[in-house]
Amino acid sequence: LSGIDFQESVMATEDSAYGSVLTIRNVGHLGTAHFLDVPGKPGQVEKEQVDSLQLFVDEKRISDLTPTMNLSGNSFRVERRSKIRAMNLKTSILIRDEVLIETVHFQATGAIDLRSAYPWMYALTPEATVYVFGDKNGILHRGKFLSEGKTVSQVVQNANWMAVFNPSNGKGTVCYFLRHPPTAEGNFLLIDAPGIYRKVAAYSLIDKIVPEGFDGTYQSAVGFFNTTVRNWEEHALRRAAEIQASMIEH
Repeated sequence: LSGIDFQESVMATEDSAYGSVLTIRNVGHLGTAHFLDVPGKPGQVEKEQVDSLQLFVDEKRISDLTPTMNLSGNSFRVERRSKIRAMNLKTSILIRDEVLIETVHFQATGAIDLRSAYPWMYALTPEATVYVFGDKNGILHRGKFLSEGKTVSQVVQNANWMAVFNPSNGKGTVCYFLRHPPTAEGNFLLIDAPGIYRKVAAYSLIDKIVPEGFDGTYQSAVGFFNTTVRNWEEHALRRAAEIQASMIEH
């Protein structure tokens, strides 16, 4: 991914990284668009190893991939296989019915000492001013983003979904945390960088030595809505319920 537009409006900025990132203890961040300098080898970097990439429009594979393509259809799917040190990743991104579904499968071929893992992340527009977190019963808590100042972050537990709203264009985004491994945390991380982005990410495998043989799947769904400032929370609740119901149907 490199940004998300909806009805000709920017919902997630191009000026940030998406995908999966591991924070390896005493090493640093390594993953999609996150590189590490190789000690003793100036100019060389360690990065995620991408083994395969396939694109599909309306379930038809695109055989000739070029750096820039204009594609249109009722559905779009990306299938990607990669490796971050001892962690194999299989990533699927599906866009259909105005919902983006991202599924990331982790499989450890060896033990890996992590400070944390971010299986998926979305750098939502800095024009968003308010947010909510909720579960199947409703809104758990709400807040306002900073208009200026330093970047702040918060970890949110026990929520199934979150939403943000941009009053300047009347558009909102819902991010639903659909699935995580039973042995791993399913937390949200919200990073508020005024003027840059409002990033939401899955935050898991915190301070854990992930054993060889670990096998687990993370899944998110992102949808959008149009409304007014007065009714935005009501519409966010409705959109979250619609996303959950559509995933059950499929």
